[in-house]
Amino acid sequence: MRHRITASALVAVTTLASVLVTSAPAHAASTLQVVYTNLSYDICVSFGRSGQETGRWQTWWCSTHYPQTYPGGYTYDLWAYVN
Repeated sequence: MRHRITASALVAVTTLASVLVTSAPAHAASTLQVVYTNLSYDICVSFGRSGQETGRWQTWWCSTHYPQTYPGGYTYDLWAYVN
């Protein structure tokens, strides 16, 4: 019984893995990187949209950054999958 459950689980995982590989996201060939750091939120969004409009990247986001040199608050980093 145990061997049948293990075999069934192995078949299910193999099938799922093949589906995931064939349906990889469009940015799979791109490189994820921090494009800009220590930005205000408005500037981060503006740079993100600008890069998307010019075709430099499609997927981007701003993440919160707490630099030690800026004790009064936080800034944002722009991340993108760069082509």
